[in-house]
Amino acid sequence: MGGLTHRNPPRLVSNRLIRAATALGRVTSRVHKREQGLTSPEFAVLLALGSDRTKLTSSDIVEMTAMDKTKVSRAVASLDQRGWVLRERATSDRRFEYLTLTEAGWETLGHLMPKMYEAESAVLKSLSEEERNGLEVGLMALDRAISH
Repeated sequence: MGGLTHRNPPRLVSNRLIRAATALGRVTSRVHKREQGLTSPEFAVLLALGSDRTKLTSSDIVEMTAMDKTKVSRAVASLDQRGWVLRERATSDRRFEYLTLTEAGWETLGHLMPKMYEAESAVLKSLSEEERNGLEVGLMALDRAISH
């Protein structure tokens, strides 16, 4: 491990990303919790369903969010109880259920997103424009690498 000491700890990208995501997630979760009483998994599912107007399955959401099936199922059930998710059984295979946002779900997401962007911006404003652009480029590249 050449040169590794207690003064020179390893700088694993995965740990740094987890730390950054956790810290930023705390900031943004205050918003969706305060505004709508949403947990982070519930907000992640709401966001996934709002990413495209096509119908998604729970498996699609698991893949999009990297959450486990149980968390996704609980979040979908909670959003359904609020009237924000429409569940539709697939006609070709009854085991599959297609999920979409209801109008109320879209309204909720529309209400939340400006506040979520504002919360993120408050944290990211300490970065220069070049650093913000570099972060975006790096995240896009990481998304691409993970997708393969």
